[in-house]
Formats: sequence, structure tokens, C-alpha cells
Amino acid sequence: MSKVLNVKVWFWVVIVANGVFGALVSSLWAADAAEIWWGAENVQAHDEFYERLIGYLIFTLIFVLIGIAVLVSGRVFHQLALITSGSLLFAHLAGMVYGNANGYGSPGEWVVPLVLDVVLAATAIRALRQPSV
Repeated sequence: MSKVLNVKVWFWVVIVANGVFGALVSSLWAADAAEIWWGAENVQAHDEFYERLIGYLIFTLIFVLIGIAVLVSGRVFHQLALITSGSLLFAHLAGMVYGNANGYGSPGEWVVPLVLDVVLAATAIRALRQPSV
């Protein structure tokens, strides 16, 4: 059970998921991403730029998260994992709510990122509740 609830494992899962589905998709296929989110008939000239920029910004986050995963361990790592999960949860919830309110995408598209955020938070909280060694 401890391997399933390992914070480091879930941290890497979050890194890979956000790297592939956030950074790569938005930066490499920005025009397609804009059409998916906005609808092909609503895409404006600047939308591709903003989708690509969002992808690049997610890459910067991924680089920081990789640094944390590689360089930090123990209680501090668990604290940073909890902060990361809370930050991502906020961003993903805000994207879902704002997007849904403005007709961008579908709330169902946010289920996987939200689940990953919650699982990372739960594993970090579980690890922080363990007695210090």
C-alpha cells in the first residue's frame, strides 16, 4: 500500500501528466488546442499565440517541479508536494469554472487533472502525518 500512496510516485505522475497534456499539447499543437477550447468558428488570430504561451509557461512549471522532485526529499518534499497540489488544484478549478462559464471546453475535461491534484494532496498529507524518522 505504501508504494501506491508514495508521494514521490504521484509527484512524478503529476509532472508527466501536466507535461504531456498541458505543456506539449499547448505548445506543439496550439492551433488545434485553440479550436478545441474555443470552437473552430470562434478562434481569433491571437488565440494560437496564447495557447502556445500557456504551453511554454506550463513547461517552466514542469522544470521547477522536476527540480523539486530531484533535489528535495523528506518532510520538506512532502510540504512542497502539498503546496504544489493546492496550487494546481486552484489553477485547474479556476480553469474549469471560468471556462465553463464562458463556453470554453467542458468541465468533464478537468476530471483527470483534478483527481491527480487531490491524490497528490492526500498522499502528501498522509506522509506529513507519519512520525518523523
